[in-house]
Amino acid sequence: MSSIRNRRNRRASWLRGGLLALAALGLAGCVRETVGGLPAPASAPERAQAQLDLARGYLQGRDWTRAKPPLLRALQLAPSSVEARVLLGLAHEGENEAQLAEEQYRAALALDPQHAQALNNYGAFLYRQGRFQEALEPLRKLVQRPDYRLRAQAYENLGLAELRLGRLAAAKEAFQRALQFGAAQPRSSLELANLLLSEKDYQGAERHYRNFAAAAGPTAGSLCLGLRLARAAGDEERAASRALALETRFPEAAGRCAAGGDG
Repeated sequence: MSSIRNRRNRRASWLRGGLLALAALGLAGCVRETVGGLPAPASAPERAQAQLDLARGYLQGRDWTRAKPPLLRALQLAPSSVEARVLLGLAHEGENEAQLAEEQYRAALALDPQHAQALNNYGAFLYRQGRFQEALEPLRKLVQRPDYRLRAQAYENLGLAELRLGRLAAAKEAFQRALQFGAAQPRSSLELANLLLSEKDYQGAERHYRNFAAAAGPTAGSLCLGLRLARAAGDEERAASRALALETRFPEAAGRCAAGGDG
């Protein structure tokens, strides 16, 4: 009987040992599967792009302060990122840090002198700073980029800078080019109407004025221009209609327009 019990005990021991071994094998298999299923660590460019995406969301919400940390992290991961420099410049500009904004825009262009977004943002920045002559260089480079999808807007911005410098012929050409690349550029149409009025091209001015009116809502300035145009063309009925619209919508501007101002 003792020998039988011993054999049973040994069999139970083997069974327990086998179950433990199977459990250990199963556990080891689970560990390998879990480790093997983890994604590979993201590369530095991928992490930089994730930071840029995060920053863009803040910038779209005009949350300039919260946009800066992810942009700085993106630059740590990708020091040669032109986009990170441009967006950081935009964030600084949003907080009225003009010097810091310009440093970032210039750094972006040092990395890539033909980068469309950097040229556009730097040109717009200089225009907003009242540095119209300096704004011409990046804007002229930008309009020469045939692959730039916002070329019409770039020409319009160039025209506005030329206009502020009193370069009327160059401004006119830029606005015309803007309309060639994008018919829905109401500001270009309005500025052309004004320039053509000064040249006494009433028919051309009226055409561009109507294009503006069809694409954008009236402003005091646009209604005043329309009134001046109708009077210059000798169209009293149209002048009366536009004078009424100006008086109704912008009564405070009607007197200035009547006195020869621009509303």
